[in-house]
Amino acid sequence: MLTVNLTHHPHARKELLLDRSLRVVSRSGLNPTERTLIEELGSLPEGTAFASPLFLGGRTGALAMAVWLKGLATGTLTLLTWDAHTRGILRRNLEDNRAPTVGPLAFAVETETDPSRFTAADAVFWQMTKGDETAETQLALLEALCAEGAPVGRAFRICADELNPTFLERFRKVCTKVSLRQVGDKKTGILRLLSGRLASPIPAERRPNHAADFEVSLRGHDPITLTTLPGCFCHRRADMGGLALTETVAEQIELSEGDRIMDMGCGCGMDGILLATAFPEKRLRLTYQDSDARAIASLRRNLARYPHNAEVTFSAEGEGEAGTYDLFLANPPYFGDWRIAEAFIAAAARLLKCGGLIAFVCKRPVRPTELLGAAGFEILNSFPRRGYTVILAGKEKA
Repeated sequence: MLTVNLTHHPHARKELLLDRSLRVVSRSGLNPTERTLIEELGSLPEGTAFASPLFLGGRTGALAMAVWLKGLATGTLTLLTWDAHTRGILRRNLEDNRAPTVGPLAFAVETETDPSRFTAADAVFWQMTKGDETAETQLALLEALCAEGAPVGRAFRICADELNPTFLERFRKVCTKVSLRQVGDKKTGILRLLSGRLASPIPAERRPNHAADFEVSLRGHDPITLTTLPGCFCHRRADMGGLALTETVAEQIELSEGDRIMDMGCGCGMDGILLATAFPEKRLRLTYQDSDARAIASLRRNLARYPHNAEVTFSAEGEGEAGTYDLFLANPPYFGDWRIAEAFIAAAARLLKCGGLIAFVCKRPVRPTELLGAAGFEILNSFPRRGYTVILAGKEKA
Protein backbone atom coordinates (compact mmCIF):
# COMPACT_ATOMS: atom_id res chain seq x y z
CA MET A 1 0.00 0.00 0.00
CA LEU A 2 1.24 3.50 -0.86
CA THR A 3 1.38 5.91 2.10
CA VAL A 4 1.54 9.68 2.49
CA ASN A 5 2.47 10.78 6.02
CA LEU A 6 1.44 14.31 6.97
CA THR A 7 1.93 13.96 10.73
CA HIS A 8 3.75 11.98 13.38
CA HIS A 9 0.99 12.42 15.95
CA PRO A 10 0.27 9.12 17.79
CA HIS A 11 -3.49 9.51 17.38
CA ALA A 12 -3.40 10.47 13.70
CA ARG A 13 -6.27 9.86 11.33
CA LYS A 14 -5.73 7.32 8.57
CA GLU A 15 -7.74 7.62 5.35
CA LEU A 16 -7.80 4.96 2.65
CA LEU A 17 -8.30 6.35 -0.86
CA LEU A 18 -8.18 5.21 -4.49
CA ASP A 19 -9.80 1.83 -3.82
CA ARG A 20 -7.67 1.43 -0.68
CA SER A 21 -4.44 1.62 -2.67
CA LEU A 22 -3.37 4.87 -0.98
CA ARG A 23 -3.24 5.64 2.74
CA VAL A 24 -3.01 9.25 3.94
CA VAL A 25 -2.05 9.81 7.58
CA SER A 26 -2.95 13.27 8.89
CA ARG A 27 -3.79 15.06 12.12
CA SER A 28 -7.48 15.61 11.50
CA GLY A 29 -8.20 14.43 7.97
CA LEU A 30 -7.78 15.91 4.52
CA ASN A 31 -9.72 18.92 3.33
CA PRO A 32 -12.71 17.62 1.31
CA THR A 33 -11.50 19.39 -1.85
CA GLU A 34 -8.13 17.62 -1.65
CA ARG A 35 -9.64 14.26 -0.81
CA THR A 36 -12.04 14.56 -3.74
CA LEU A 37 -9.31 15.43 -6.24
CA ILE A 38 -7.25 12.47 -5.02
CA GLU A 39 -10.19 10.14 -5.50
CA GLU A 40 -10.74 11.59 -8.97
CA LEU A 41 -7.28 10.37 -9.99
CA GLY A 42 -8.83 6.92 -10.19
CA SER A 43 -11.06 8.03 -13.06
CA LEU A 44 -8.18 9.10 -15.30
CA PRO A 45 -7.76 7.04 -18.49
CA GLU A 46 -5.19 4.29 -18.29
CA GLY A 47 -1.76 5.50 -19.36
CA THR A 48 -2.36 9.11 -18.29
CA ALA A 49 0.85 10.93 -17.39
CA PHE A 50 1.41 14.62 -16.79
CA ALA A 51 4.75 16.12 -17.76
CA SER A 52 4.66 19.17 -15.46
CA PRO A 53 1.52 19.34 -13.29
CA LEU A 54 0.84 22.49 -11.27
CA PHE A 55 -0.98 22.34 -7.90
CA LEU A 56 -2.83 25.33 -6.43
CA GLY A 57 -4.64 25.80 -3.13
CA GLY A 58 -3.17 22.82 -1.29
CA ARG A 59 -1.82 23.06 2.24
CA THR A 60 -0.44 19.55 2.67
CA GLY A 61 0.99 18.39 -0.67
CA ALA A 62 -0.95 15.12 -0.36
CA LEU A 63 -2.60 15.47 -3.79
CA ALA A 64 0.72 16.10 -5.54
CA MET A 65 2.32 13.18 -3.72
CA ALA A 66 -0.59 10.94 -4.71
CA VAL A 67 0.02 11.87 -8.37
CA TRP A 68 3.71 11.00 -7.91
CA LEU A 69 3.15 7.72 -6.06
CA LYS A 70 0.58 6.54 -8.61
CA GLY A 71 3.05 7.14 -11.44
CA LEU A 72 1.00 9.90 -13.08
CA ALA A 73 3.83 12.41 -13.53
CA THR A 74 7.00 12.31 -15.61
CA GLY A 75 8.55 15.72 -14.91
CA THR A 76 8.40 18.51 -12.34
CA LEU A 77 5.45 18.62 -9.94
CA THR A 78 5.09 22.25 -8.86
CA LEU A 79 3.27 23.13 -5.63
CA LEU A 80 2.30 26.80 -5.77
CA THR A 81 1.54 28.70 -2.57
CA TRP A 82 1.68 32.37 -1.62
CA ASP A 83 1.85 31.76 2.12
CA ALA A 84 5.24 31.49 3.82
CA HIS A 85 3.89 29.24 6.59
CA THR A 86 2.32 26.85 4.08
CA ARG A 87 5.55 26.82 2.09
CA GLY A 88 7.31 25.48 5.17
CA ILE A 89 4.66 22.79 5.72
CA LEU A 90 4.84 21.64 2.10
CA ARG A 91 8.62 21.39 2.18
CA ARG A 92 8.53 19.46 5.46
CA ASN A 93 5.89 17.02 4.19
CA LEU A 94 7.84 16.37 1.00
CA GLU A 95 10.98 15.71 3.02
CA ASP A 96 9.15 13.40 5.44
CA ASN A 97 7.87 11.35 2.51
CA ARG A 98 11.26 11.29 0.76
CA ALA A 99 9.80 12.97 -2.28
CA PRO A 100 12.51 13.82 -4.83
CA THR A 101 13.46 17.48 -5.20
CA VAL A 102 16.14 17.02 -7.86
CA GLY A 103 16.25 15.03 -11.08
CA PRO A 104 13.94 14.65 -14.09
CA LEU A 105 11.02 13.67 -11.82
CA ALA A 106 11.03 16.07 -8.88
CA PHE A 107 8.94 18.39 -6.72
CA ALA A 108 9.26 22.17 -6.51
CA VAL A 109 7.55 24.50 -4.03
CA GLU A 110 7.08 27.95 -5.59
CA THR A 111 5.69 31.32 -4.48
CA GLU A 112 5.54 32.96 -7.93
CA THR A 113 2.72 35.53 -7.94
CA ASP A 114 2.07 35.37 -11.70
CA PRO A 115 1.12 31.81 -12.69
CA SER A 116 1.32 32.73 -16.39
CA ARG A 117 5.05 32.11 -16.06
CA PHE A 118 4.50 28.36 -15.65
CA THR A 119 4.32 27.84 -19.40
CA ALA A 120 5.42 24.21 -19.18
CA ALA A 121 2.53 23.13 -16.96
CA ASP A 122 0.33 20.75 -18.95
CA ALA A 123 -2.14 20.24 -16.11
CA VAL A 124 -3.53 22.33 -13.26
CA PHE A 125 -5.00 20.78 -10.10
CA TRP A 126 -6.75 23.47 -8.10
CA GLN A 127 -8.33 23.25 -4.66
CA MET A 128 -10.75 26.12 -4.03
CA THR A 129 -11.73 26.26 -0.39
CA LYS A 130 -14.32 28.78 0.73
CA GLY A 131 -12.76 31.84 2.34
CA ASP A 132 -9.27 31.25 0.98
CA GLU A 133 -9.48 33.71 -1.91
CA THR A 134 -11.81 36.43 -3.14
CA ALA A 135 -13.77 36.04 -6.36
CA GLU A 136 -11.51 38.59 -8.06
CA THR A 137 -8.36 36.77 -6.93
CA GLN A 138 -9.65 33.47 -8.36
CA LEU A 139 -10.60 35.16 -11.63
CA ALA A 140 -7.19 36.83 -11.93
CA LEU A 141 -5.48 33.47 -11.32
CA LEU A 142 -7.62 31.77 -13.96
CA GLU A 143 -6.79 34.50 -16.49
CA ALA A 144 -3.08 34.11 -15.71
CA LEU A 145 -3.29 30.34 -16.17
CA CYS A 146 -5.06 30.84 -19.50
CA ALA A 147 -2.88 33.69 -20.73
CA GLU A 148 -1.02 33.71 -24.04
CA GLY A 149 1.92 31.33 -23.78
CA ALA A 150 0.01 28.66 -21.88
CA PRO A 151 -0.10 25.36 -23.79
CA VAL A 152 -3.28 24.66 -25.73
CA GLY A 153 -4.78 21.53 -24.25
CA ARG A 154 -3.69 22.33 -20.69
CA ALA A 155 -5.95 20.22 -18.47
CA PHE A 156 -7.80 21.79 -15.54
CA ARG A 157 -9.19 19.79 -12.64
CA ILE A 158 -10.80 22.05 -10.06
CA CYS A 159 -12.67 21.12 -6.88
CA ALA A 160 -14.48 23.93 -5.10
CA ASP A 161 -16.86 24.56 -2.21
CA GLU A 162 -18.55 27.02 -4.53
CA LEU A 163 -17.86 28.54 -7.94
CA ASN A 164 -18.35 32.20 -8.76
CA PRO A 165 -20.60 32.63 -11.85
CA THR A 166 -18.14 35.07 -13.48
CA PHE A 167 -15.30 32.59 -12.97
CA LEU A 168 -17.36 29.81 -14.51
CA GLU A 169 -18.37 31.98 -17.48
CA ARG A 170 -14.73 32.90 -18.16
CA PHE A 171 -13.67 29.25 -17.86
CA ARG A 172 -16.24 28.19 -20.45
CA LYS A 173 -15.05 30.90 -22.85
CA VAL A 174 -11.45 29.73 -22.91
CA CYS A 175 -11.80 25.99 -22.34
CA THR A 176 -13.26 23.09 -24.26
CA LYS A 177 -14.51 19.70 -23.07
CA VAL A 178 -15.89 21.49 -20.02
CA SER A 179 -17.51 19.32 -17.38
CA LEU A 180 -19.18 20.55 -14.20
CA ARG A 181 -20.71 18.15 -11.73
CA GLN A 182 -21.68 18.06 -8.11
CA VAL A 183 -20.37 15.52 -5.62
CA GLY A 184 -21.18 14.82 -1.98
CA ASP A 185 -24.41 15.54 -0.14
CA LYS A 186 -25.77 17.79 2.59
CA LYS A 187 -24.29 15.56 5.27
CA THR A 188 -20.76 15.29 3.89
CA GLY A 189 -20.80 18.66 2.12
CA ILE A 190 -21.53 19.48 -1.50
CA LEU A 191 -18.56 20.17 -3.75
CA ARG A 192 -18.26 21.21 -7.40
CA LEU A 193 -15.90 19.43 -9.77
CA LEU A 194 -14.93 21.47 -12.82
CA SER A 195 -12.69 20.20 -15.60
CA GLY A 196 -11.75 21.28 -19.09
CA ARG A 197 -8.90 21.86 -21.52
CA LEU A 198 -7.52 25.21 -22.55
CA ALA A 199 -8.58 25.94 -26.15
CA SER A 200 -8.33 29.73 -26.54
CA PRO A 201 -5.48 31.35 -24.59
CA ILE A 202 -6.12 35.00 -23.72
CA PRO A 203 -4.00 37.37 -25.87
CA ALA A 204 -1.67 39.60 -23.86
CA GLU A 205 -3.49 42.77 -24.91
CA ARG A 206 -6.83 41.35 -23.73
CA ARG A 207 -5.67 40.00 -20.38
CA PRO A 208 -7.29 42.17 -17.68
CA ASN A 209 -5.03 44.06 -15.30
CA HIS A 210 -6.29 43.52 -11.76
CA ALA A 211 -3.66 45.72 -10.09
CA ALA A 212 -5.31 48.72 -8.48
CA ASP A 213 -4.15 52.10 -7.14
CA PHE A 214 -5.54 54.08 -4.23
CA GLU A 215 -4.60 57.33 -2.50
CA VAL A 216 -3.98 57.70 1.22
CA SER A 217 -2.49 60.41 3.41
CA LEU A 218 -1.65 61.50 6.93
CA ARG A 219 -3.11 64.78 8.14
CA GLY A 220 -0.92 67.68 7.06
CA HIS A 221 1.05 65.65 4.53
CA ASP A 222 0.72 65.10 0.81
CA PRO A 223 -1.21 61.99 -0.29
CA ILE A 224 0.65 59.00 -1.67
CA THR A 225 -0.56 56.54 -4.31
CA LEU A 226 -0.17 52.85 -3.56
CA THR A 227 -0.71 49.76 -5.70
CA THR A 228 -2.16 46.44 -4.62
CA LEU A 229 -2.41 43.13 -6.44
CA PRO A 230 -5.22 40.56 -6.09
CA GLY A 231 -4.63 38.46 -3.00
CA CYS A 232 -3.01 41.31 -1.08
CA PHE A 233 -4.93 42.22 2.08
CA CYS A 234 -7.21 45.21 1.44
CA HIS A 235 -6.84 45.06 -2.31
CA ARG A 236 -7.99 48.33 -3.96
CA ARG A 237 -8.38 50.31 -0.72
CA ALA A 238 -6.65 51.59 2.38
CA ASP A 239 -6.94 49.41 5.46
CA MET A 240 -8.68 51.54 8.07
CA GLY A 241 -7.06 49.68 10.95
CA GLY A 242 -3.62 50.27 9.50
CA LEU A 243 -4.43 53.92 8.85
CA ALA A 244 -5.64 54.36 12.45
CA LEU A 245 -2.37 52.80 13.62
CA THR A 246 -0.17 55.05 11.49
CA GLU A 247 -2.10 58.23 12.31
CA THR A 248 -1.70 57.48 16.01
CA VAL A 249 2.03 56.82 15.67
CA ALA A 250 2.55 60.01 13.67
CA GLU A 251 0.71 62.12 16.25
CA GLN A 252 1.63 60.46 19.55
CA ILE A 253 5.21 59.19 19.16
CA GLU A 254 8.26 61.44 18.86
CA LEU A 255 10.26 59.67 16.19
CA SER A 256 14.04 60.10 16.29
CA GLU A 257 16.44 60.25 13.39
CA GLY A 258 17.49 56.79 12.27
CA ASP A 259 14.80 54.96 14.24
CA ARG A 260 14.52 51.34 13.21
CA ILE A 261 10.91 50.28 12.64
CA MET A 262 9.45 46.82 12.04
CA ASP A 263 6.24 46.86 9.98
CA MET A 264 4.98 43.36 10.75
CA GLY A 265 2.25 42.00 8.46
CA CYS A 266 2.99 44.99 6.25
CA GLY A 267 0.63 44.17 3.38
CA CYS A 268 1.30 46.61 0.55
CA GLY A 269 3.53 48.67 2.88
CA MET A 270 1.04 51.46 3.57
CA ASP A 271 1.96 52.09 7.22
CA GLY A 272 5.72 52.20 6.81
CA ILE A 273 5.65 54.15 3.56
CA LEU A 274 3.32 56.75 5.06
CA LEU A 275 5.76 57.32 7.92
CA ALA A 276 8.84 57.33 5.70
CA THR A 277 7.35 59.86 3.27
CA ALA A 278 5.81 62.05 5.99
CA PHE A 279 9.08 62.33 7.94
CA PRO A 280 11.92 62.19 5.40
CA GLU A 281 14.17 64.23 7.69
CA LYS A 282 14.07 61.39 10.25
CA ARG A 283 15.77 58.96 7.85
CA LEU A 284 13.71 56.12 9.30
CA ARG A 285 14.94 52.59 8.69
CA LEU A 286 11.99 50.35 7.82
CA THR A 287 11.84 46.58 7.83
CA TYR A 288 8.76 45.25 6.06
CA GLN A 289 7.68 41.69 6.79
CA ASP A 290 4.71 39.69 5.54
CA SER A 291 3.85 36.02 5.04
CA ASP A 292 1.92 36.55 1.79
CA ALA A 293 3.86 36.68 -1.46
CA ARG A 294 1.15 38.82 -3.12
CA ALA A 295 1.60 41.43 -0.38
CA ILE A 296 5.37 41.38 -0.87
CA ALA A 297 4.94 41.83 -4.64
CA SER A 298 2.62 44.80 -4.02
CA LEU A 299 5.08 46.23 -1.52
CA ARG A 300 7.99 46.06 -3.96
CA ARG A 301 5.99 48.05 -6.53
CA ASN A 302 5.30 50.72 -3.93
CA LEU A 303 8.89 50.87 -2.71
CA ALA A 304 9.97 51.47 -6.30
CA ARG A 305 7.67 54.51 -6.33
CA TYR A 306 8.67 55.74 -2.86
CA PRO A 307 12.27 54.61 -2.28
CA HIS A 308 13.72 54.89 1.22
CA ASN A 309 15.88 52.90 3.63
CA ALA A 310 13.93 49.63 3.53
CA GLU A 311 14.44 45.91 3.97
CA VAL A 312 11.89 43.31 2.85
CA THR A 313 11.36 39.91 4.47
CA PHE A 314 8.98 37.21 3.23
CA SER A 315 8.31 35.17 6.35
CA ALA A 316 5.69 34.07 8.88
CA GLU A 317 8.21 33.78 11.73
CA GLY A 318 8.82 37.35 12.87
CA GLU A 319 12.41 37.30 11.64
CA GLY A 320 14.93 39.96 12.55
CA GLU A 321 17.86 40.82 14.78
CA ALA A 322 16.85 40.65 18.43
CA GLY A 323 16.88 43.81 20.53
CA THR A 324 17.54 46.22 17.66
CA TYR A 325 14.19 47.89 16.84
CA ASP A 326 12.84 51.13 18.27
CA LEU A 327 9.24 50.71 17.12
CA PHE A 328 7.10 47.72 16.17
CA LEU A 329 3.92 48.28 14.12
CA ALA A 330 1.41 45.49 14.77
CA ASN A 331 -1.77 45.14 12.71
CA PRO A 332 -2.39 41.39 12.91
CA PRO A 333 -5.20 39.59 11.10
CA TYR A 334 -7.85 37.87 13.19
CA PHE A 335 -9.40 34.52 12.31
CA GLY A 336 -11.53 33.79 15.36
CA ASP A 337 -8.68 33.44 17.87
CA TRP A 338 -5.62 35.33 19.05
CA ARG A 339 -2.79 33.06 17.91
CA ILE A 340 -1.49 35.43 15.24
CA ALA A 341 -1.77 38.40 17.60
CA GLU A 342 0.23 36.43 20.18
CA ALA A 343 2.86 35.65 17.55
CA PHE A 344 3.14 39.36 16.68
CA ILE A 345 3.53 40.30 20.35
CA ALA A 346 6.13 37.58 20.90
CA ALA A 347 8.08 38.86 17.89
CA ALA A 348 7.90 42.41 19.24
CA ALA A 349 9.16 41.28 22.66
CA ARG A 350 12.19 39.69 20.98
CA LEU A 351 12.95 42.33 18.35
CA LEU A 352 12.48 45.57 20.30
CA LYS A 353 15.19 47.29 22.29
CA CYS A 354 14.59 47.71 26.00
CA GLY A 355 12.36 50.76 26.16
CA GLY A 356 11.22 50.24 22.56
CA LEU A 357 7.56 50.75 21.67
CA ILE A 358 4.87 48.58 20.13
CA ALA A 359 1.83 50.17 18.49
CA PHE A 360 -0.92 47.55 18.32
CA VAL A 361 -4.24 48.13 16.56
CA CYS A 362 -7.34 46.08 17.37
CA LYS A 363 -11.11 46.20 17.45
CA ARG A 364 -11.45 45.14 21.10
CA PRO A 365 -8.57 46.04 23.42
CA VAL A 366 -9.21 43.75 26.40
CA ARG A 367 -7.48 40.60 25.18
CA PRO A 368 -4.55 42.37 23.44
CA THR A 369 -3.94 44.35 26.64
CA GLU A 370 -3.74 41.08 28.59
CA LEU A 371 -1.38 39.54 26.04
CA LEU A 372 0.89 42.56 26.01
CA GLY A 373 1.08 42.56 29.80
CA ALA A 374 1.85 38.85 29.88
CA ALA A 375 4.71 39.42 27.41
CA GLY A 376 6.32 42.01 29.69
CA PHE A 377 5.07 45.20 28.06
CA GLU A 378 3.98 48.26 30.02
CA ILE A 379 0.73 49.72 28.66
CA LEU A 380 1.32 53.43 28.15
CA ASN A 381 -1.93 54.58 26.56
CA SER A 382 -4.70 53.67 24.16
CA PHE A 383 -6.40 55.76 21.51
CA PRO A 384 -9.79 55.13 19.87
CA ARG A 385 -9.68 55.92 16.17
CA ARG A 386 -11.70 55.03 13.05
CA GLY A 387 -13.64 52.35 14.95
CA TYR A 388 -10.41 50.75 16.23
CA THR A 389 -8.25 51.07 19.32
CA VAL A 390 -4.52 51.67 19.06
CA ILE A 391 -2.56 50.50 22.11
CA LEU A 392 0.87 51.94 22.79
CA ALA A 393 3.08 49.85 25.05
CA GLY A 394 6.74 49.88 26.01
CA LYS A 395 9.17 47.01 26.41
CA GLU A 396 10.34 47.12 30.02
CA LYS A 397 13.86 48.35 30.48
CA ALA A 398 16.44 45.95 31.86
